[in-house]
Amino acid sequence: MTAAGTDKRLIVEVRWGANAGHKAVVEPGRVLRVGRAEPAEFVVVGDTGVSALHFELAWDGATCQLKNLASGAGTLLNGQLVDESEVSHGAWVRAGQTDFSVYFEGNTPPPSPADPESAERKARALDVLSGLTGPLFAVLDAARDERILVLLRESVEAYRSLYEGAQGEAMAEIAPYVVHLPRDSRLLRSLVQEGWGRNWGIFLSSQRPFRDVRRHLRKFLMVKDSANRELYFRFYDPRVLRVFLPTSWPEQNQALFEGIGAYWAEGDDGTSLLRFALKEQALHREIIPLAESPA
Repeated sequence: MTAAGTDKRLIVEVRWGANAGHKAVVEPGRVLRVGRAEPAEFVVVGDTGVSALHFELAWDGATCQLKNLASGAGTLLNGQLVDESEVSHGAWVRAGQTDFSVYFEGNTPPPSPADPESAERKARALDVLSGLTGPLFAVLDAARDERILVLLRESVEAYRSLYEGAQGEAMAEIAPYVVHLPRDSRLLRSLVQEGWGRNWGIFLSSQRPFRDVRRHLRKFLMVKDSANRELYFRFYDPRVLRVFLPTSWPEQNQALFEGIGAYWAEGDDGTSLLRFALKEQALHREIIPLAESPA
Protein backbone atom coordinates (compact mmCIF):
# COMPACT_ATOMS: atom_id res chain seq x y z
CA MET A 1 0.00 0.00 0.00
CA THR A 2 1.32 3.43 -0.94
CA ALA A 3 1.73 6.06 1.77
CA ALA A 4 -0.76 8.87 1.29
CA GLY A 5 0.45 12.08 -0.29
CA THR A 6 3.83 10.95 -1.59
CA ASP A 7 5.24 9.80 -4.91
CA LYS A 8 8.84 9.58 -3.76
CA ARG A 9 10.76 6.66 -5.13
CA LEU A 10 13.39 4.46 -3.51
CA ILE A 11 16.87 4.50 -5.00
CA VAL A 12 19.17 1.49 -4.60
CA GLU A 13 22.70 2.01 -5.87
CA VAL A 14 25.73 -0.29 -5.98
CA ARG A 15 28.52 1.70 -4.36
CA TRP A 16 31.28 -0.89 -4.35
CA GLY A 17 31.94 -4.12 -6.20
CA ALA A 18 31.94 -5.37 -9.77
CA ASN A 19 28.60 -3.67 -10.45
CA ALA A 20 29.53 -0.23 -9.04
CA GLY A 21 27.32 2.50 -10.47
CA HIS A 22 24.33 0.28 -11.23
CA LYS A 23 21.08 1.64 -9.88
CA ALA A 24 17.52 0.45 -9.36
CA VAL A 25 14.46 2.64 -8.77
CA VAL A 26 11.52 1.34 -6.74
CA GLU A 27 8.08 2.92 -7.14
CA PRO A 28 5.85 3.32 -4.06
CA GLY A 29 4.01 0.10 -3.24
CA ARG A 30 6.59 -2.13 -4.94
CA VAL A 31 9.18 -4.65 -3.78
CA LEU A 32 12.68 -5.00 -5.21
CA ARG A 33 14.36 -8.40 -4.96
CA VAL A 34 18.16 -8.44 -5.21
CA GLY A 35 20.17 -11.50 -6.17
CA ARG A 36 22.61 -13.18 -8.52
CA ALA A 37 20.03 -14.38 -11.04
CA GLU A 38 16.42 -14.11 -12.13
CA PRO A 39 13.74 -13.88 -10.82
CA ALA A 40 15.58 -11.12 -8.93
CA GLU A 41 14.67 -7.72 -10.37
CA PHE A 42 18.12 -6.31 -9.51
CA VAL A 43 20.67 -8.86 -10.72
CA VAL A 44 24.20 -8.65 -9.29
CA VAL A 45 26.65 -10.12 -11.80
CA GLY A 46 29.99 -11.67 -10.89
CA ASP A 47 29.68 -11.84 -7.09
CA THR A 48 29.53 -15.50 -6.05
CA GLY A 49 28.81 -14.44 -2.46
CA VAL A 50 25.37 -13.20 -3.53
CA SER A 51 22.60 -15.81 -3.46
CA ALA A 52 20.22 -16.30 -6.36
CA LEU A 53 17.65 -14.38 -4.28
CA HIS A 54 19.55 -12.62 -1.50
CA PHE A 55 17.36 -9.87 -0.02
CA GLU A 56 14.38 -7.70 -0.82
CA LEU A 57 13.42 -4.09 -0.16
CA ALA A 58 9.75 -3.13 0.19
CA TRP A 59 8.92 0.57 -0.31
CA ASP A 60 5.58 2.20 0.53
CA GLY A 61 6.56 5.75 -0.40
CA ALA A 62 7.68 6.70 3.11
CA THR A 63 9.35 3.70 4.76
CA CYS A 64 11.58 0.91 3.54
CA GLN A 65 11.68 -2.64 4.91
CA LEU A 66 14.54 -5.06 4.28
CA LYS A 67 14.09 -8.82 4.41
CA ASN A 68 16.82 -11.45 4.06
CA LEU A 69 15.69 -14.14 1.60
CA ALA A 70 17.18 -17.33 3.07
CA SER A 71 20.69 -16.28 2.10
CA GLY A 72 23.29 -18.54 3.69
CA ALA A 73 25.81 -15.73 4.07
CA GLY A 74 23.19 -13.34 5.42
CA THR A 75 22.57 -9.67 4.72
CA LEU A 76 24.29 -6.79 6.50
CA LEU A 77 22.49 -3.54 7.24
CA ASN A 78 24.89 -0.82 8.35
CA GLY A 79 27.31 -3.56 9.35
CA GLN A 80 24.86 -5.71 11.34
CA LEU A 81 23.41 -9.06 10.28
CA VAL A 82 19.64 -8.77 9.96
CA ASP A 83 16.72 -10.96 8.91
CA GLU A 84 14.17 -8.14 8.79
CA SER A 85 14.59 -4.46 9.56
CA GLU A 86 13.49 -0.98 8.63
CA VAL A 87 16.00 0.80 6.40
CA SER A 88 16.70 4.49 6.91
CA HIS A 89 17.65 7.03 4.25
CA GLY A 90 21.37 6.78 3.41
CA ALA A 91 21.80 3.30 4.90
CA TRP A 92 24.12 0.75 3.35
CA VAL A 93 23.43 -2.91 2.72
CA ARG A 94 26.01 -5.61 1.98
CA ALA A 95 25.35 -8.86 0.15
CA GLY A 96 28.39 -10.99 -0.61
CA GLN A 97 31.15 -8.55 -1.60
CA THR A 98 28.75 -5.96 -2.97
CA ASP A 99 27.77 -2.78 -1.11
CA PHE A 100 24.52 -0.98 -1.81
CA SER A 101 23.38 2.45 -0.68
CA VAL A 102 19.68 3.17 -0.16
CA TYR A 103 18.27 6.66 -0.64
CA PHE A 104 14.80 8.20 -0.57
CA GLU A 105 14.18 10.44 -3.57
CA GLY A 106 14.50 14.15 -2.78
CA ASN A 107 14.75 13.45 0.93
CA THR A 108 17.02 16.36 1.91
CA PRO A 109 15.53 19.85 1.43
CA PRO A 110 17.67 22.77 0.26
CA PRO A 111 19.65 24.35 3.10
CA SER A 112 18.17 27.77 2.34
CA PRO A 113 15.43 29.21 0.08
CA ALA A 114 16.36 30.07 -3.48
CA ASP A 115 17.27 33.69 -4.19
CA PRO A 116 13.98 35.30 -5.33
CA GLU A 117 15.84 37.97 -7.33
CA SER A 118 17.21 35.34 -9.71
CA ALA A 119 13.95 33.38 -10.08
CA GLU A 120 13.26 34.81 -13.53
CA ARG A 121 16.73 33.93 -14.83
CA LYS A 122 16.50 30.41 -13.44
CA ALA A 123 13.05 29.85 -14.92
CA ARG A 124 14.29 30.96 -18.33
CA ALA A 125 17.40 28.76 -18.15
CA LEU A 126 15.26 25.78 -17.14
CA ASP A 127 12.87 26.44 -20.04
CA VAL A 128 15.76 26.41 -22.51
CA LEU A 129 17.50 23.31 -21.15
CA SER A 130 14.34 21.26 -20.58
CA GLY A 131 13.04 22.21 -24.03
CA LEU A 132 15.96 20.71 -25.96
CA THR A 133 14.96 17.94 -28.34
CA GLY A 134 18.10 15.83 -27.98
CA PRO A 135 19.42 13.94 -24.93
CA LEU A 136 20.86 16.26 -22.28
CA PHE A 137 23.72 15.57 -19.87
CA ALA A 138 25.49 17.58 -17.19
CA VAL A 139 28.98 17.42 -15.77
CA LEU A 140 28.92 18.56 -12.14
CA ASP A 141 31.81 19.45 -9.86
CA ALA A 142 31.11 17.95 -6.43
CA ALA A 143 33.98 20.01 -5.02
CA ARG A 144 31.94 23.18 -5.54
CA ASP A 145 29.21 22.34 -3.03
CA GLU A 146 28.38 19.31 -0.90
CA ARG A 147 24.77 19.76 -1.95
CA ILE A 148 25.62 18.47 -5.45
CA LEU A 149 26.35 14.94 -4.27
CA VAL A 150 23.24 14.97 -2.08
CA LEU A 151 21.10 15.83 -5.09
CA LEU A 152 22.74 13.14 -7.23
CA ARG A 153 22.33 10.40 -4.65
CA GLU A 154 18.70 11.33 -3.99
CA SER A 155 17.87 11.34 -7.70
CA VAL A 156 16.65 8.53 -9.93
CA GLU A 157 18.82 9.72 -12.84
CA ALA A 158 21.87 7.79 -14.05
CA TYR A 159 25.12 9.39 -12.89
CA ARG A 160 28.74 8.33 -12.52
CA SER A 161 32.02 9.83 -11.38
CA LEU A 162 34.50 10.60 -14.14
CA TYR A 163 37.13 9.04 -11.87
CA GLU A 164 37.55 5.26 -11.91
CA GLY A 165 37.77 2.51 -9.30
CA ALA A 166 39.42 3.13 -5.95
CA GLN A 167 40.34 6.67 -6.98
CA GLY A 168 36.74 7.45 -7.72
CA GLU A 169 35.59 6.09 -4.35
CA ALA A 170 38.32 7.88 -2.40
CA MET A 171 37.63 11.19 -4.15
CA ALA A 172 33.84 10.85 -4.30
CA GLU A 173 33.25 14.07 -2.36
CA ILE A 174 35.25 16.22 -4.80
CA ALA A 175 34.96 14.33 -8.09
CA PRO A 176 33.32 15.50 -11.32
CA TYR A 177 30.16 13.57 -12.19
CA VAL A 178 28.36 13.05 -15.48
CA VAL A 179 24.59 12.68 -15.23
CA HIS A 180 21.85 12.03 -17.78
CA LEU A 181 18.94 14.49 -17.55
CA PRO A 182 15.65 13.50 -19.24
CA ARG A 183 13.29 16.31 -20.22
CA ASP A 184 11.00 15.73 -17.22
CA SER A 185 13.93 15.37 -14.79
CA ARG A 186 13.32 16.60 -11.26
CA LEU A 187 17.08 16.71 -10.87
CA LEU A 188 17.47 19.17 -13.75
CA ARG A 189 14.97 21.46 -12.05
CA SER A 190 16.86 21.27 -8.75
CA LEU A 191 20.25 21.85 -10.39
CA VAL A 192 19.02 25.03 -12.06
CA GLN A 193 17.01 26.35 -9.13
CA GLU A 194 19.74 25.74 -6.56
CA GLY A 195 22.95 25.89 -8.58
CA TRP A 196 22.45 28.54 -11.25
CA GLY A 197 25.00 31.32 -10.87
CA ARG A 198 27.19 29.20 -8.58
CA ASN A 199 29.31 27.45 -11.25
CA TRP A 200 28.22 23.95 -10.33
CA GLY A 201 28.96 22.57 -13.79
CA ILE A 202 28.14 22.52 -17.48
CA PHE A 203 25.51 20.94 -19.73
CA LEU A 204 25.92 19.14 -23.04
CA SER A 205 23.84 17.35 -25.64
CA SER A 206 24.76 14.08 -27.32
CA GLN A 207 23.06 11.23 -29.14
CA ARG A 208 25.57 8.80 -27.68
CA PRO A 209 24.70 6.38 -24.85
CA PHE A 210 25.58 7.41 -21.30
CA ARG A 211 28.55 5.03 -21.21
CA ASP A 212 30.07 6.51 -24.38
CA VAL A 213 29.56 10.10 -23.20
CA ARG A 214 31.37 9.31 -19.96
CA ARG A 215 34.21 7.56 -21.80
CA HIS A 216 34.59 10.57 -24.10
CA LEU A 217 34.67 13.12 -21.26
CA ARG A 218 37.23 11.12 -19.30
CA LYS A 219 39.75 11.78 -22.09
CA PHE A 220 40.00 15.42 -21.03
CA LEU A 221 40.52 15.08 -17.28
CA MET A 222 44.29 15.47 -17.66
CA VAL A 223 46.33 17.68 -19.99
CA LYS A 224 50.05 18.38 -20.38
CA ASP A 225 51.60 21.82 -20.07
CA SER A 226 54.58 23.20 -22.00
CA ALA A 227 56.94 21.37 -19.63
CA ASN A 228 55.14 18.07 -20.36
CA ARG A 229 53.69 17.94 -16.84
CA GLU A 230 50.25 16.42 -16.35
CA LEU A 231 47.65 18.79 -14.95
CA TYR A 232 43.97 18.43 -14.09
CA PHE A 233 41.80 20.14 -16.70
CA ARG A 234 38.61 21.46 -15.12
CA PHE A 235 36.71 21.78 -18.39
CA TYR A 236 33.48 21.14 -16.46
CA ASP A 237 33.83 24.49 -14.65
CA PRO A 238 31.79 27.01 -16.68
CA ARG A 239 34.37 29.70 -15.90
CA VAL A 240 37.03 27.53 -17.57
CA LEU A 241 34.94 26.29 -20.50
CA ARG A 242 33.69 29.71 -21.63
CA VAL A 243 37.29 31.00 -21.76
CA PHE A 244 38.94 27.87 -23.15
CA LEU A 245 36.67 27.16 -26.13
CA PRO A 246 37.02 30.55 -27.90
CA THR A 247 40.82 30.52 -27.45
CA SER A 248 41.67 26.88 -28.13
CA TRP A 249 43.12 25.43 -31.32
CA PRO A 250 40.62 24.05 -33.87
CA GLU A 251 42.07 20.57 -33.33
CA GLN A 252 41.35 20.84 -29.60
CA ASN A 253 37.76 21.85 -30.22
CA GLN A 254 37.30 19.07 -32.75
CA ALA A 255 38.39 16.56 -30.12
CA LEU A 256 36.21 18.05 -27.37
CA PHE A 257 33.12 18.15 -29.61
CA GLU A 258 33.48 14.60 -30.99
CA GLY A 259 30.01 13.08 -30.59
CA ILE A 260 28.79 16.21 -28.75
CA GLY A 261 26.10 18.42 -30.29
CA ALA A 262 26.66 21.45 -28.07
CA TYR A 263 27.90 22.60 -24.69
CA TRP A 264 25.97 25.01 -22.45
CA ALA A 265 27.41 27.10 -19.61
CA GLU A 266 26.13 29.94 -17.49
CA GLY A 267 27.47 33.40 -18.33
CA ASP A 268 29.87 35.13 -15.99
CA ASP A 269 27.09 37.00 -14.18
CA GLY A 270 24.38 34.33 -14.38
CA THR A 271 22.17 36.54 -16.55
CA SER A 272 22.86 34.62 -19.75
CA LEU A 273 23.20 31.07 -21.01
CA LEU A 274 26.05 30.40 -23.42
CA ARG A 275 25.74 27.77 -26.13
CA PHE A 276 28.86 26.50 -27.91
CA ALA A 277 28.69 24.36 -31.05
CA LEU A 278 30.81 23.59 -34.11
CA LYS A 279 29.52 24.74 -37.48
CA GLU A 280 31.61 23.73 -40.49
CA GLN A 281 34.47 22.98 -38.08
CA ALA A 282 34.38 26.51 -36.63
CA LEU A 283 33.28 27.36 -33.11
CA HIS A 284 29.98 29.19 -32.84
CA ARG A 285 28.98 30.91 -29.59
CA GLU A 286 25.39 31.94 -28.92
CA ILE A 287 24.42 34.17 -26.00
CA ILE A 288 20.91 33.52 -24.70
CA PRO A 289 19.65 36.32 -22.40
CA LEU A 290 17.83 35.07 -19.33
CA ALA A 291 16.05 38.26 -18.32
CA GLU A 292 13.97 40.82 -20.12
CA SER A 293 15.83 44.00 -21.03
CA PRO A 294 14.58 47.08 -19.16
CA ALA A 295 12.22 49.22 -21.20
